[in-house]
Formats: sequence, C-alpha cells, structure tokens
Amino acid sequence: MDRSWINTPRISDSYEKGVEEFIQFAKHNVVSCNNGRCPCVYCLNGRILSVSEIREHLLCDGFLKNYTTWTWHDELLDLPTVRGASKEVDFSVDDRLEDMIRDVGAESFANAVFENMSNDSETPLYPGLTNFTRLSAVLRLMNLKAMNGWTDKSFTKLLQLLKDMLP
Repeated sequence: MDRSWINTPRISDSYEKGVEEFIQFAKHNVVSCNNGRCPCVYCLNGRILSVSEIREHLLCDGFLKNYTTWTWHDELLDLPTVRGASKEVDFSVDDRLEDMIRDVGAESFANAVFENMSNDSETPLYPGLTNFTRLSAVLRLMNLKAMNGWTDKSFTKLLQLLKDMLP
C-alpha cells in the first residue's frame, strides 16, 4: 500500500484518502469495539480512541511521519528470509522437556514458577492424552507462532478455537 500520502499536506485529497485507507486497514486488523491506537503526532500510538476520534486527530494534527510499517495495527514486518533455511520441524522427535527444565534450573526462576513448569511438563494436556503435556503443547504452539510469523491477534484466535474444540 502506498504511504506517500503521510508526507502530503493534511488539506490535500490524497492525505484524506490515505487516512481513510489507514482507518479501513486498522478496522480490519485491530480495532475492537470501535476503538484502536491513534497514530497522530500527539498520541504516538499510546492512546486508545474511537475510530471517529482517530480520524479527527489524523486530519487535524497529522500522521506520524516515521510510522510507515503499522506494527501497532498488526501489520507484519517484512523481514528478510534466509534462502533454504525453511524446513519442516519434526514434532514426533522427543522434545526433551525435562532436560530443558533441568538446564535452566530452579535458581534461575522463582521456586513457584519452576515448580509449575515441572508439574506442567508431567501433566497431560487433558485426561487420556499421553503424547502432549501442558508444557509441550504450549511450547509447540509458540514454536508454530514464531516459525510462521503469526500476529498476536491471529494466535489468540487460534487458541480460542482450540479451547472450543478440545475437551
């Protein structure tokens, strides 16, 4: 999407059209309950406002000049990839969770956190399931999120779906 409108005068048609495109992008990606982060020069993505207030701020005060990758509005970063580096991960291999926990050690964590992790590494995800523990399920899901560049919003939606599907 062309972002050159950000540097045009606020009274120009191209600026107003760009603001509307941004509003539509934000509404599609992150605005919930008709509220979202305002990228005007005063709010700096730090205030949650209604869509109409965001539009007003952008038209009156201006859009942040350096906010060209809309990370606060769930736009993925265009990160370079290493050729040939993508390979499927074999989840059937023993994940050696006990070794990882032992390597980290209790002294690195508060005892309660260490104890919870240890318990979660032994507790089945749900009764009757033997190949997934609470901890292994969380680690594998987080690995998928990181490998595929999922946004927090898409990952949260996946977790809600899994919650609804699983016993």
